[in-house]
Amino acid sequence: MQAAAEPGDFAVALRRLREARSLTQEELAERAGLTAKAVGALERGERRRPYPHTVRSLADGLGLGDDDRAALVAAVPHRSTTVARGETTVARGETTVTAGETAVVGPAGATAGRAGAVPDVTPLIGRDGEVAELLDLIGPGARRLVTVTGPGGVGKTRLAMRVLRLAAPDFPGGAHPVDLSAVREPKLVMPAVAAALGLPDTVGVEPLDALVPHLAGLRVLLVLDNLEQLTAAAPVLADLLARCPDLVVVATSRAPLRIRAEHELVLGPLPTPVTDDVDAVAASPAVALLLDRAAAAGSPTVVTDDDAPALAAIVRRLDGLPLAVELAAPGLRLLSPWALLARLERSAPGGGPRDLPERHRTMAAVLDWSMDLLEPEEVSLFERLAVFSGGFTLDAAEAVTADDALPALATLLDQSLLLRAPSPDRQPRFRLLEPVRQYAMRRLHASGQATTAADRHAAYFHALATASKEPLEGPELAGVLDRLDADHGNLRSAYLRLLELDRDSDAAELAGSVWLYLALRGHAREGLTWLARIGPGASDAARCRALTGRLGLGLLAGDSASMRGDADAAVAAAGRVTDPVVTCETLTLAGQSAVFAGALDDAGDLLARALAQAEAAGRPWVAVHARLAQGQLALVAGDLATAGRVLPEAVRSARRIGNPFTLATALNVHATLTELLGDEPATAALLGEAVTLSLAVRMSWTLGYALPALASLAQRAGDPASAAWLFGAGASISAADAVDPTFPVARALSDRGLDATRAALGEPRFTREWDAGRAAGAAGIQARAAAVTTRAGGDHDVRRRRA
Repeated sequence: MQAAAEPGDFAVALRRLREARSLTQEELAERAGLTAKAVGALERGERRRPYPHTVRSLADGLGLGDDDRAALVAAVPHRSTTVARGETTVARGETTVTAGETAVVGPAGATAGRAGAVPDVTPLIGRDGEVAELLDLIGPGARRLVTVTGPGGVGKTRLAMRVLRLAAPDFPGGAHPVDLSAVREPKLVMPAVAAALGLPDTVGVEPLDALVPHLAGLRVLLVLDNLEQLTAAAPVLADLLARCPDLVVVATSRAPLRIRAEHELVLGPLPTPVTDDVDAVAASPAVALLLDRAAAAGSPTVVTDDDAPALAAIVRRLDGLPLAVELAAPGLRLLSPWALLARLERSAPGGGPRDLPERHRTMAAVLDWSMDLLEPEEVSLFERLAVFSGGFTLDAAEAVTADDALPALATLLDQSLLLRAPSPDRQPRFRLLEPVRQYAMRRLHASGQATTAADRHAAYFHALATASKEPLEGPELAGVLDRLDADHGNLRSAYLRLLELDRDSDAAELAGSVWLYLALRGHAREGLTWLARIGPGASDAARCRALTGRLGLGLLAGDSASMRGDADAAVAAAGRVTDPVVTCETLTLAGQSAVFAGALDDAGDLLARALAQAEAAGRPWVAVHARLAQGQLALVAGDLATAGRVLPEAVRSARRIGNPFTLATALNVHATLTELLGDEPATAALLGEAVTLSLAVRMSWTLGYALPALASLAQRAGDPASAAWLFGAGASISAADAVDPTFPVARALSDRGLDATRAALGEPRFTREWDAGRAAGAAGIQARAAAVTTRAGGDHDVRRRRA
């Protein structure tokens, strides 16, 4: 047991409390909304007097009771300030500032400039981590110039002013806000700073030369707010910092200043809910801000099961941008969350409170301000980027603009009108926040360029989709799926644009080319909707591709009612097309649909034709799937001998091709055979590999088949709890991604295992395990699957086969 901390030894007290709760520094940092670096500095005694805000965050993260909380506060060495009843009293001879106003603290005898002060009349929600990080950055011995950058309306000013209030006691020379929003000439920045410090006008003396002696030897904090239109003042600001070594500056700007002393702190939107679960929605900072401002407008709103999805969709629609959320919140005074969401899908949020600056009363006003800082060619590019949904690459931007877009993109990125987006590969991606995109789209329509931009966008993504078809069938499947996922919104927009233009063949080619992506990444329902809208103008070849996609997605979703009709139409269309490259895939899926429907004679004929055409066309991917379907046909017919010849060879062929979907499918079908033969170790090995592949590539289709089979195996291996858990995990995938395992033989086996599991556990325990499985993530599924595989001897079987 550690010795008790001596009075005032905050580092020892903090470390003792953290270790008593078995937390690492990283875990405490995450809980407290701080950085692990900050926690480490506090425990090493490098920061001996943490701010009250930091102490509160640490106490909350540690879950301290009243006594431990008081002890932690008592361990902080006294500052030259006292805090009581929400007021900060600065040491004798300095200005006293209450918590409700901006801390403008000056040395004795000085006049504190309050002209730029912004009262903190509403809480700062969801920014505890950013506040702590900025306080760390401007602490003793840290950064001299920190520029808080981010898009208009993200809350840069409010963050900087909160930090100014909290940090004021550490700056005995004064802490001053300087509002530069009305300043247009860079040469007027230093006079504005001098005015905020209360210095008299000087005749014949440069403002910088007048400031330097006033600041000499004083530790002073300046918050220079709204510098984006004054970036040309950066050199004189650098000179001021060089000549005043105790001066610290926090600047807010939509663009960085690009000087050597600068440290940029990028402020992003508030996090939005990851899921529509009521707890996730209630915990979201963006939703918390929405509800806080709705309550302030006279409409207290709580998160309920019914309204949680609508509240989540509202803040996602607004991309978590705080100003947009605040502007939308008063709508809850008159509208339900669902009605407000519907309204936001038609128009932007309305006007804001009258005490906001005019340029922050609407999103349009905020963004008009940004447009004034751009060159005409940059404005033109910005407007045309509105056609992208969810993000884009440089290549896509240049295809839409037909220009060299890089220089203008760099400017838009600097001005925080454009953000970097996560990329699935080495190609950089960018995106517009949704409220910004809506503004850009209105400007694009007004400019008369919307039609041209939309047409170029549709052409680019039609080409991207059709070029993805062949790679989807090869070993690079995972990367192609990730890239298509990143452009899912763009693919949807392009498809709808092609329909608007009555380009039925192109629309059919786009959707038919990416049906496997739609199936594997949980978009089956949407894909079926797309393919149902193909118009009568599509060519036979294009219609073949569309019907192929409908059959594939129908097999995934278990839509037996429509599969037979689609199969008949597909076979008829294939009869009118002479290219076996197109028809072999159509006939394969038509034949597989016949297997699932029990039309075995039809299935045998279709699959024989499909296999012959696939081999003639040089499409090994289709050939393997045709053989797998023949193996399924043999299983349905009870011909285990034929299945035993066909399926192992199909697995070997799938390994040679290297396509993860094909291999996982082959492993699943082969596992059905080994289960029927009673070979439990082989079944475990096959299903374990299928689960690992499916999770690695995020293929819900093959995972939805493997998990029920593995659950049945767990039940037979004497582990009904794992069986119920895995059945629940499989059910979650089926519900989320429209995966309905309907291969008759596999379905009968899993239904038998489900009944046996339920009987073995009893309903209460079965339900508990089922619910736990439904809530599991990928790591949990992988771990449980590995345990079941080992228990059933699958790991030994794998080693034996490899040996």
